[in-house]
Amino acid sequence: MKKTLSLLLVLIMMLSLAACGGSNDSSSGDSGGNAATPPPADSGSSQGSDASAQAEYVIKLANPSNPEDNVVKAFYHFEELVEERSNGRIDVQVYDSGQLGGHADCVDSMQMHSLQAAEVNTSVLGNLDPAFSIFDLPYLTDGMDGLMEVLNSGLHEVLDQRLQDSANLKIVGWFVRSPRSVYTNKGPVSNLADMKGTKIRIMESAIMSKAMELLGMVPVPLAATERYMALQTGTVDAAENSVPLIITQAEYEVTKYVVLTEHFCTPNLMAMDLDYFNSLPDDLKAIVEECGAEAGAYSAQLDKESLEDALKQLENEYGMTICEIADKTEFMEAVAPLYDEYRNSIGQDIYDYFGK
Repeated sequence: MKKTLSLLLVLIMMLSLAACGGSNDSSSGDSGGNAATPPPADSGSSQGSDASAQAEYVIKLANPSNPEDNVVKAFYHFEELVEERSNGRIDVQVYDSGQLGGHADCVDSMQMHSLQAAEVNTSVLGNLDPAFSIFDLPYLTDGMDGLMEVLNSGLHEVLDQRLQDSANLKIVGWFVRSPRSVYTNKGPVSNLADMKGTKIRIMESAIMSKAMELLGMVPVPLAATERYMALQTGTVDAAENSVPLIITQAEYEVTKYVVLTEHFCTPNLMAMDLDYFNSLPDDLKAIVEECGAEAGAYSAQLDKESLEDALKQLENEYGMTICEIADKTEFMEAVAPLYDEYRNSIGQDIYDYFGK
């Protein structure tokens, strides 16, 4: 009898331990995607939704900027358009604020097929194909409208094919920004001499670096995600970007002057892993391209509308000083040698689109 009771007690203890072990496993949140585990708080906009479960295709779409940025707004617009027109067959998940890294990181991820699409600046793409470096030449066009006209004249198709050939990436949409100007802690600035010796954060572009040197500044290439901290710590004195981004990235907190050099008018683009794009049925390919073009136009319109408001807000609300450069002749003359220096590497066929 005692022996029977002992065996019974051992059996009860074993069953109890097994139950406890099962409980610990279920709460650990393994990588397999336990249904009881909620998605992370900073996950993409559609993760964990019913749409994601029902979709045939998922597009993870990355952007290094904050949700207030016009291109990010256009990415969410793209999400709405694609999901609506595909009748839920495609689930677009937007990851903003650099959750998936900067422009160069996203290019690597797309080429490794771990990311479907992302915003990429043409300066980064110049490292993959020198034709994209044309946009790094200062004072290339007379503004946004001029640049969009050139892109629509056939350059878009040429560069799309070149990117497919050189990097296995597809251009889904163009996002033309308002002109880039300098914002700095050194000022005020009224002429070229006032900018001499300024340490300025730039994108990783050889042409942009030489342009800043010709303007008398000291270029410091850094990722966009490092820009705020570099300005805050004094690693750099200045940065250059489209004026509305000074607000959306809160960089008015770490700079004092906006200098309207308007030296670059550069586009960003939405790139997509070409293998992923080719895996889509033809009808969904058409929807993605159509919505990419519409998102680009939407972004450009937002940038146009927000430029004047941004200047007023920076001056009146955030106390920045706006430095007008009425005559930019000396700036243009200083950087003019770049055109001939890069003509062979970029290609005269690309220059011809700009009448240079």
